[in-house]
Amino acid sequence: MSLWIIDAPVQKGRLMDNTFSIIERFAPDAMEIIEIRYQLLRQVMHRQPVGRRQLCRELGYAERLVRNQLDVLKNQGALLISPGGINLTSYGQDLLTEIDSLVPALYHTQTLAKKIKQIYQLQQVIVVPGDTYQDPLVKKDLGRAAARFLEKVLFPSCTVAVTGGTTLAEMAEAMGTAQPEDVLIVPARGGLGEEMELQAGTIAAKIAKAINGHYRLLHIPDNLEESTAEILKRDSHIQEVVKRIKSSDILLHGIGIAMEMANRRGLAQNAIDIIDQHQGVGEALRYYFAKSGNIVYETRGIGLELNDVRNIPTVIAVAGGRHKAQAIKAVLRHGLDNVVITDEGAAREIIYSNGKDDQHGS
Repeated sequence: MSLWIIDAPVQKGRLMDNTFSIIERFAPDAMEIIEIRYQLLRQVMHRQPVGRRQLCRELGYAERLVRNQLDVLKNQGALLISPGGINLTSYGQDLLTEIDSLVPALYHTQTLAKKIKQIYQLQQVIVVPGDTYQDPLVKKDLGRAAARFLEKVLFPSCTVAVTGGTTLAEMAEAMGTAQPEDVLIVPARGGLGEEMELQAGTIAAKIAKAINGHYRLLHIPDNLEESTAEILKRDSHIQEVVKRIKSSDILLHGIGIAMEMANRRGLAQNAIDIIDQHQGVGEALRYYFAKSGNIVYETRGIGLELNDVRNIPTVIAVAGGRHKAQAIKAVLRHGLDNVVITDEGAAREIIYSNGKDDQHGS
């Protein structure tokens, strides 16, 4: 399962629930067909060009069932089947987008979004069915969810800051066109020294090109010595870019596991010891968080600072996988974000373990 759910108005959600409840009782086979066709379209989208046998292996469906449903989708114009494999057509892509509104009721997962929204007093929660920890394709769905949400909140002449990482790289790949004019995309900070396609600057540039917007980059590493950072901050070009970054209207950032991020950043052993001693579990925007939400360590860098983030109207955290649940909870408890995009694996772990953590006062 893979599409995302958006926390919708209560009355609309109840109407959709009632509609699907009637269908389940009156024609349960129709619900099964909807799910099968959706799963086929999703697999083709992520793996195209793909063969029929591979679809059978990935989904665990019988070959006869897959063949029949692929023929139906082909006749509808959603798929293109050739000797080179099966591909999604533009109509098939549009069809997947239209199914978005059905997924909450189809998979009965909307209650997860509502609970997380209530626990952390958030404005919006989006939950992608599945678990990134178990199914790598769910990360692509997280990216699609983030892309669709960003497209919805963009407005003319706004500035959007983004961090790096694999999930936001997937978001950049999923961005569409025909967006508001004069949108500026900027990296929230310098690079991590990681693979080029995962760096914030690369992701910012890719998003800008996809939406016909503009971008400005910080051509500096993220983990600078303090003395070097102070020198660079006096550069007029860097000052101008940093000024735009600090005045962003929208921020999208990932959340990492504290020790994993500390090692990726190449922190000194004394820094790692501090994070470990204070039981740091999560990382976002160069800050390391304990379970309580308190910041236990921060690394120097050029770009967004904590006070800047608090002045950004829309701050969106994008992270999934049940292995990241503690990290996500720690960041949410600090209160930086007002929108969260996650997956079912993380959502269930966040909700299931929330009371136990609160009971222990951590």
